[in-house]
Amino acid sequence: MSQPSKDAQAAKDLEQAIEKAKEVAADIRQAADDLAVANTVLDTHLSEQARTREVDQALDHQGAVEKTLTKSAETLDQVNNALDKAAAPLPHG
Repeated sequence: MSQPSKDAQAAKDLEQAIEKAKEVAADIRQAADDLAVANTVLDTHLSEQARTREVDQALDHQGAVEKTLTKSAETLDQVNNALDKAAAPLPHG
């Protein structure tokens, strides 16, 4: 395989990886949003009589997981933006 073909393939592979990473970031963001909605519903509709210390701890943990997912999606977005900038000057076949 000649060098230009290797470079073109590398550029194509990088572009595919960036697109996949963007899809993963969107999935993470959606999971965080879904978790936030579930947490809000449980927090507002669970009667005080039904709440135990364990339930409150689970709700707190769920909130922490949602924040971690959101932060991870934001970090992945930053990485994807950096990769987009790095991939821009590569030749496209």
